[in-house]
Amino acid sequence: MWHYLRYFGTHLLIALCAAGLLLGGGASWLGIAAGVVGWIGLDALSGRAGRLPEFRHPWILDLALHSFVPSVAALCVVFAWYLAPTDLLGIGRGVEALSGHPALAARAANDWLDHIGAVLSFGLAIALGAILTAHELMHRTQDRAAMFSARWLLAMAFNASLEVAHVFGHHRDVGTPRDPATARRGENVYAFWIRSSLGQVAQAWGIERERLRGKPALRALLLDNKVTRGFLRALLVAALFFVAAGAAGLAVFLAASLFNKLLLEALNYLEHYGLVREDGTPYALRHAWDTDRAFSQVVLINLPMHSEHHLDPKLHFEALRARPDETPILPWGYLAGLALTLLPPLWFRLVGPSLEDWDRRYASAGERALLGRRASA
Repeated sequence: MWHYLRYFGTHLLIALCAAGLLLGGGASWLGIAAGVVGWIGLDALSGRAGRLPEFRHPWILDLALHSFVPSVAALCVVFAWYLAPTDLLGIGRGVEALSGHPALAARAANDWLDHIGAVLSFGLAIALGAILTAHELMHRTQDRAAMFSARWLLAMAFNASLEVAHVFGHHRDVGTPRDPATARRGENVYAFWIRSSLGQVAQAWGIERERLRGKPALRALLLDNKVTRGFLRALLVAALFFVAAGAAGLAVFLAASLFNKLLLEALNYLEHYGLVREDGTPYALRHAWDTDRAFSQVVLINLPMHSEHHLDPKLHFEALRARPDETPILPWGYLAGLALTLLPPLWFRLVGPSLEDWDRRYASAGERALLGRRASA
C-alpha cells in the first residue's frame, strides 16, 4: 500500500505551510523550512530508485492527484485569512476554540520577516502541490475531470497559459530555438525565468490564434480561447484575494505567485539545460535530462523520467519507466538540482562535466555542429 500512499506525501508540506500561517510569527517559515531541509535535503541524500512496482489500482493514484484541488484550495483560503484585516470566515476564532492558540493575536503581531516566510512557504507549497499535479493532469486532454482539476490548480497558481504552451508548444519545439522553455547554455536561471515566462504566454496566444483561425472574433478571443479562459479563472482567484485582503493582500498573493513561477521555471531550466535539437528532426530520449534519485521520482510524480515523458506525453506517470542506458542522467535529484540552479556560478561549474558527456556520447553530428556555431556566434 505504501507505493500508493507516497504520492499523497506533498499534502504534508501543504499542511505544514497552513499550520505555519495559522500559528504566525516564526512559524510562518515552517513550509519553506520543511521544503528546504526535508524535501531538498532528502533529495540530496536519496539513493537511486529501484524498479517501479505494478499499480493494480490506478484509481488510487488518480485520487491522489485530484485530492490536491481541495487541499490547495484550503491552503489558499488560509493564506487569504493570513493576509486579511478581518477574521475571514471565522477561521481565527475557530482555531482558538479548538486549540487554545491565540491565532488572531499572533497574526496581528506578524512583522515583515514573518510575511517573507509566509510568501516563500505558500509559493513552494503551490509549486509542488498545484503546478506539478496540473502538469500530470493537463496531458490527459480527453479526460474532462483531469482537465477540470488541472485548470483550477493552474488558476490557483496564477499560471494561466501553461495548459496550452506546455502541452502544444514545449512538447513540439523542445530543444529548438523556437522553444522558450528550453534553457540555453550559459543562460542563468533568472534570465530564463523572464524569457520563458513571457515567451510561453506569447507562444500560447499564437497556438490558440492558429487553432481558432476562421472562427467569429468573440469565440476566438473569449468563448473558445483556452488562454483567455485560463486568465479569467486566474483573475477570479486573484479577485477573491482582493475581496478578502484588499490591494495589499492581492499584491502579496501575486508576489507568492511570482515565486512559485520561479520554482517552476527552475525545474524547466534543469530539465533541458544546454541541450539542442536540429529543426525538422524528431525528439529523441537524449533531449531531456533524467535523474534516478528515488525521492525526486516520488515527490515530483515521476517527472524525473522526463525523457520518456516527452517521448509519449500521454503516458500516465505510473507507466513511465527509467531508461538509464539510453538517457542522459544528472548526478543529483531534480529538487537538489533546482536549488543549485538558483546559484548560477555553482550551477555552471557543476553541470559542465554533464554537458561535456552529453556532447560526446549523445549529441548527433548535426547537434555538435549547431553547438559549435552557437559558441562562435
